[in-house]
Parts: sequence; C-alpha cells; structure tokens
Amino acid sequence: MAAVVAATGCGQKKTAVQISGLEMMDGALAPSAVAAAMRKAGGAHFHGSAMFRVDPQRLSDPGDGTKPASPSTVTTTTDLWMDKQGNFRLVESNDQDGGREIVRVGGEVAVALRYGKMIRRAAQDSENARFVAEALGAPWAAWEIVRRQVEVEQPNQGVFRFKLGNRLASLPAVFPAAEGLRKWRDTVEVTRLEGEATLARDGQVPLAFACKAAFRAVRDQPAKVSIVGEIVISAALDEVGKVADIALPEAETLRMRQRTVLDERALLGGLGTGLSPAAKRAVP
Repeated sequence: MAAVVAATGCGQKKTAVQISGLEMMDGALAPSAVAAAMRKAGGAHFHGSAMFRVDPQRLSDPGDGTKPASPSTVTTTTDLWMDKQGNFRLVESNDQDGGREIVRVGGEVAVALRYGKMIRRAAQDSENARFVAEALGAPWAAWEIVRRQVEVEQPNQGVFRFKLGNRLASLPAVFPAAEGLRKWRDTVEVTRLEGEATLARDGQVPLAFACKAAFRAVRDQPAKVSIVGEIVISAALDEVGKVADIALPEAETLRMRQRTVLDERALLGGLGTGLSPAAKRAVP
C-alpha cells in the first residue's frame, strides 16, 4: 500500500478520501449517533423506507406446496419525530399489513399496534433507546452489509457516493460481532451496489441516505443454506430544529391483570408479520 501511495499524488489523495469517507459513514450512520445528532440539533423528522429480500438459493421449486414461515420480501416505512426535549413519536408500517405507533413524552409512553387501541403506561429508559435505534436502524443495517466491499468517493463537499470495490476488508470494531443468528453476515458477498449519502457540514448529521445492493451469503441456523438477498434503503432528515413539542395522544391506561406481560410483548414486539382479519378483530 505504501508503494502505491508513493507512486502518485493522485493515488495518495484518492486513498485519503476513501479512508475519510468510510470513517465518516461509520460514525454518522450508527443509530445512536443519529439520535444524538437529532437531539443536539433541537429535534428533527426522520423518514425512511427499507426493502429487505432474502431467499434461499434453490435449483427448482420443491413442488410440495410448502411456503416459508415469513415472506421473503418486506418493505417498511418509518417516520420518527423528535422534539427539542428528546420526546418522540414513531410511526411504522409495512406491506405485510403490520405496523405500530409509539409516543414517548417525559416519563410516559403510549403504544398501539396497527389495528389496536392506544395504551399508555410508564416509560422505561432502556426500551425508549431501543425504539429509537430500531426506527433509525435501516441505513446502518445496509451499511453493515456492504461495508466490507464498499468504496466511497466524495465528488462534492458533504456528498459521498458508494460503489462496489474489489477489496474484502474486515468490519471495524464499531460493528457488533457476527454471532448466533447474525453469523451469516461474516459470509456476505456483495454482487451489486450503488448509493449515496449527504452529511451536514460538520460531518455528523446524515441529511440523506440511499443504498441499493444485492448480495449472497450462507446461513447456518437452523440449517446451513445458501441465500441471496437484496436491500433498497432510502432515508432523509428534515425539519431540523423545527419539530413541534410532542404530546401524548388520547390513550387508555394499561390495566394490570394476569396477562400484562403477554400484552406488552404484543404491543412492543416490533412490526412482525401481517395480521389476519380474525386477528385484527381480536386485538383489544
């Protein structure tokens, strides 16, 4: 590498831009960093759309009528408003007829599934951080998949373009270890990539992010199988410093009863898959 850099000034400048771009993306796209930047800016509105597709590689249809337990393609739309006090409103929906709304103000949180009633109860700091991280997590999920093979160019101030590189690098320490159900990430090979990010002048606030990528990998839980996948992510930050104070909506108080734990799991368990018409009617 030293020989290549010394050979030409252009090569040295390009290498410096690539390293800077990678490091800036590592720092700016992490959900905790985006949340901190939103709070520091006095609040903002995050809008994102994420399409994830994962299919097993099969030579032919098994022909036995079996279907996967969950759909291979899910598209989720997310809106998160955060005010200057750090209170937030999160609205998510997906194309599998799932969704949720979460509003946190001070020490209270109100939660509703897509077809359920809004329920209010005391907030817990750990779950509040988790809700925000989940809302802001799509760009980071895409970046984690492409990071080992991506090259970053900076055509203009604050603008970073992604393209597929020839190298295969190890993930830096800022990414969680690929263990358990995440182990397949160590085997990812990106086959197609394009994308772009725009950061504010301080390099800490991602104003826009877009990434389209195709990849293949090997999943070994519950059984070893080759998979192919595709991601299409877009996200933008606006209303910086202009979000009105968040207020709790009208909601019922959570009634303490024997099934409280199960109820909360249903309310706070994320988007999940779609509900059948019968299930929709059964939601309290």
